[in-house]
Amino acid sequence: MMGWNGGMMYGFGAGMGLIGWLVQLALIVALIYLAVILIRKLTGSADESKKSESILKERFARGEISEEEYERMKKILHQ
Repeated sequence: MMGWNGGMMYGFGAGMGLIGWLVQLALIVALIYLAVILIRKLTGSADESKKSESILKERFARGEISEEEYERMKKILHQ
C-alpha cells in the first residue's frame, strides 16, 4: 500500500514539479497568443480593404478624384 510520501500522491504529481508546471503554463500561454495573432492577421486584411475602399469613396464624394480614377483604384483594391 502506498502512503502519502510515495508515488504520485506527493507534491505536484506526475513527477513534474513546480518548474515543469511553469514551463507547461508558458507553452499554453504562448500557443494562445500565437493563435490570437494568426486570427487577427487572417481577418485584418479584410478590414484594411474595407477601410481603404471607404477612404476611396470619401475622396470620390468630395470630388478629389474622377469617376474613372475611382473605378480604376477600386479595381486595384479588389485584386
